[in-house]
Amino acid sequence: MDAQQVKDSFEAHTPVFHVHPAQIDPKALADAQRDLVACALEKGGFPSEVKKALSKLDWSDVVDSSDYALAGADPSRYLEIFAGILTGRGFDEVPAYLAASCMSLAVRAQIEGVAALVSELAGPELLASAHTMYCPVCGSKPTVARVGGSSSSDGRGKTLGCLQCGCSWEFERIRCVHCGVQNPKRLHYYNIEGDDSHRINTCDECGGYLRTTFVEDFLVPFSFEVEDVVMAKLDALAADPSIAKGAKGAEGEGSAV
Repeated sequence: MDAQQVKDSFEAHTPVFHVHPAQIDPKALADAQRDLVACALEKGGFPSEVKKALSKLDWSDVVDSSDYALAGADPSRYLEIFAGILTGRGFDEVPAYLAASCMSLAVRAQIEGVAALVSELAGPELLASAHTMYCPVCGSKPTVARVGGSSSSDGRGKTLGCLQCGCSWEFERIRCVHCGVQNPKRLHYYNIEGDDSHRINTCDECGGYLRTTFVEDFLVPFSFEVEDVVMAKLDALAADPSIAKGAKGAEGEGSAV
């Protein structure tokens, strides 16, 4: 893969991995999955039936029965299929979701190095001009964003983060990442009282939301992965029916973006 191939994918609005997949090592994938699931079951406090269901699985067999090469081309699609394989084997929603979450981390371990190379080949200018509603590298949907900090708009714009491959790219501040609507009257933000720097941006048009961190100083170290954990509590806020309808929520404060 070279800089011209990366540029061609960006200009065609096609995720780079869809055209130039990252290579996946099935043994390393199964080993990582085994370790991640074991750690989650040990530390997560899951019910005994969930532990029993997942601990008996042969992850090498599960990975070999999946189209693991797809994980390097379209990781989001692979994870959907992976979860389907487990439910097809009789697993309930909770263990299937837990296993898929662990597999997401196992996949990232194999693709984030290539994704970093793609971002380097793309360069700041292409990443600043991407403005796609999906990761321009792996095609996954963003779940976290940053407003402020270093950007081509001097911190006034929004930067989206892909937790699947680690790529980040710039995006319009007033635009829904799910449906693309740019009507400010249909877009709002909400935060939990006392924490104005972590908010959810909601869209009346499609009902989607995005967790967003507002950063004042671009010199302060920033990590989308850390912010993902910090903002997990905002998922519960987004589930509030009054928030989904665009009204002021009991736990948060609503305002136009």
